[in-house]
Amino acid sequence: DALLDEVTALVEWPVVYEGDFEEAFLAVPQECLILTMQLNQRYFAMADDAGKLTNRFLVVSNLATSDPKAIVAGNERVLTARLADAKFFFDEDRKTRLEARVKKLEGVTFHQKLGTMAQKQERMRKIAGFIAREMDQNEDVVRACDRAAALCKADLLTGIVGEFPELQGVMGGEYARHDGEPEPVARAIREQYLPKALEGELPQTLPGQVLALADRLDSIAAFFHVGMIPTGSEDPFALRRHATAIVRIMMDGDKRLDLSPVIDHARAAVREQGFKAAPDVEAQGKRRMTEFLFERVRHYARTLHELRDDVLEAVLRSVSTGTIDLIDLLLKMKALQAVTTRPEFDPLIVGFKRASRIVEKEQWDHKAVNPDLFKDPAEGELHRHVGNSRQDFNKQMAKGCYDKALEALVRLKPSIDTFFNGVMVNAEDAALRNNRLSLLKEVDDLFKSF
Repeated sequence: DALLDEVTALVEWPVVYEGDFEEAFLAVPQECLILTMQLNQRYFAMADDAGKLTNRFLVVSNLATSDPKAIVAGNERVLTARLADAKFFFDEDRKTRLEARVKKLEGVTFHQKLGTMAQKQERMRKIAGFIAREMDQNEDVVRACDRAAALCKADLLTGIVGEFPELQGVMGGEYARHDGEPEPVARAIREQYLPKALEGELPQTLPGQVLALADRLDSIAAFFHVGMIPTGSEDPFALRRHATAIVRIMMDGDKRLDLSPVIDHARAAVREQGFKAAPDVEAQGKRRMTEFLFERVRHYARTLHELRDDVLEAVLRSVSTGTIDLIDLLLKMKALQAVTTRPEFDPLIVGFKRASRIVEKEQWDHKAVNPDLFKDPAEGELHRHVGNSRQDFNKQMAKGCYDKALEALVRLKPSIDTFFNGVMVNAEDAALRNNRLSLLKEVDDLFKSF
């Protein structure tokens, strides 16, 4: 689409001609050939019905003629020279194994405050191994993740990536396959930069997802460590895009993973390399990283799932210092929004808040509820319903069925209403008063456990 817009602006009298090139050039990865045609020559590459590149291309001329042979031949000649350069780089690159290039990454700067690409790759390797094990994967997957992480940045030193930086990762996967690396390793190296855009293609293999997460989490942890945190519209290192990629890989890929220890691991990997930390990074670093990710979660949930801001804030505030499972957060948000649209929700919350305020305000002897002290049938009814609801509630929470867990709370509404309508909590009898306050504490604890 971008090329079409560009070419449209370049010509006044557009005429499309078709040319071809030698089939031998198709041995070069098609992404490289397409970029050569698009970026260098403004040609449109052509694919077959299966999406595989053919040896044909389209050129838009600014001249209509009854005999376009000379125009087509000239463009074919120019393209042949370009493709020959690409094939030369490709053939030369394959003479050196990726593994042999890794040591030279020590001479490639990642950032002046954060050392070399070799150091970044080392951190990624630690993070990727940790993520793979946290996902409870078998040792074959862990080994594939480790090997991919050990080679993932080596293609930055190849000729083709030097010519076309857009092909980093893609060429690494090609060269890994040529070197005889296992297919999961080659695919992971190829997929490490996905998604490249907000709605771009996601990594499809588990090692690819692990490597992509490790790369993004390392970049965010590293730049936050030295105090280079995005502010306003300023985001020179695309950290917001990295955070969005993490959210999409986790949520669109339905990956269950507690990111809290992973963030700790990423931050530790940066600290261990001895980079100078910004002020307050030890005290506030994890909170800032977590909130930075939550900003992307808010955007994702708001735009893709049409969830309300009050629902997002209620859920995110409750977990900001605990487990960070993005799938779990989304399930809670959806369940909470669904139950708040029900007509009995607002009256239920009124009853719960009343119970909560009384419990917070009053002082009493905290003991277990004693059914023998019940004087009003409403006390026994509420106690019985809280017990039954708690069993169902806990079972549904354990399964992650948050909508059904909230249903169990909604069913308490009639009992809570009946209790407040018919029972005097602050009775003159101290034992009676303490027992009723303990009963309300049961209600309060059950609600707050969600």
